[in-house]
Amino acid sequence: MKRKAHPAQASATQLQLPLGPQEAAHDLSYYIGLGKVFATYHKRWPTAEATRDEFRAARVHDYDGQRIDRELRFPAPPLEADPAYRALRERCLADGLGDGVTLATLDPRYRTVLSDHAIAALFASLVLPRPDSPGAVRYATGVPAHGPGELSLHVGDAIRTQALGLADLDPGDVRIFAAGFPVRVQAEAELTDLIDRVGICGPAVVDHLADDYLLQAGDDGRLFLMCRVHAGRRYAGSFDSERLARRLAAVYGADPVLAGLRASAPPELPPVPSLPAAPAPDSNEELREQLAALEPDGHVLNLPIQDLSRLADIRRLLEQAGGVFDTQRQRFDFDDATDPALVVERLLSGGAP
Repeated sequence: MKRKAHPAQASATQLQLPLGPQEAAHDLSYYIGLGKVFATYHKRWPTAEATRDEFRAARVHDYDGQRIDRELRFPAPPLEADPAYRALRERCLADGLGDGVTLATLDPRYRTVLSDHAIAALFASLVLPRPDSPGAVRYATGVPAHGPGELSLHVGDAIRTQALGLADLDPGDVRIFAAGFPVRVQAEAELTDLIDRVGICGPAVVDHLADDYLLQAGDDGRLFLMCRVHAGRRYAGSFDSERLARRLAAVYGADPVLAGLRASAPPELPPVPSLPAAPAPDSNEELREQLAALEPDGHVLNLPIQDLSRLADIRRLLEQAGGVFDTQRQRFDFDDATDPALVVERLLSGGAP
């Protein structure tokens, strides 16, 4: 009678088909494949807490979440040389994930990004919000409310400055710089699908999309989806910053509000008042400045809220003048015959305590 094959032996060849031999050099696609096999069986992406029994149930042997997480964070030479791994690690570090690539970052919800076509369609829909009609719904700032599927796009200062220059507008004019800030785009189906997959604030509601989300186009050519409710952001793709600057310049050049500001002279601003220089550390001027910060109240001198670097010197002078320092209440107590305000005035004028 033919011996029945052991289940582990039968499943080993099944694992080798989609993922390759286990003793071969492992690249990023190998670990993504492990996650897909796990997710197919358990209907969820594995985490670092996934046990060996859970992986064995999905017919992935000799693995658990901690082992995969460790091999990703401390890659072997073949994995470290994989261009896909290096690109994902750079993105993780740019997103503030100090551990680099982990099992959580292999989750398709994190790895999903917009296509170049979708990003180009977003930038093609660039508009500046202007109150077109008296009956338009506005926010408290006077800016028209977002329409269905409309999102705010925060453009980096360097890109915006370059676009204003290309449109023959003065970036140094604060009126022009402020008028060119609120840029909006129209969300397409691919972006709403991305929002549904990453699930930062829940599924996308097209009529109220701007209440939960906004987009950020950085000067480094990286596009992020940001949530207004929760802290954090999701990488949404990369773009050509020069191309975005040219597109934004075309929008600026066709805007009548910016054209009117360009034709008018900027208002004259009052001169900036000059502030006195701070006294040098350990100088007599510093001691007098901190001594004058004490607040007299009857026969008491209260310390200010801020820390005093010359407190030891102030305490020595005031104790010589008859004051008693109350550490708990942070003040100096004087007897009824002594006026603390006169003591401070005498010290500030250079007199003896």
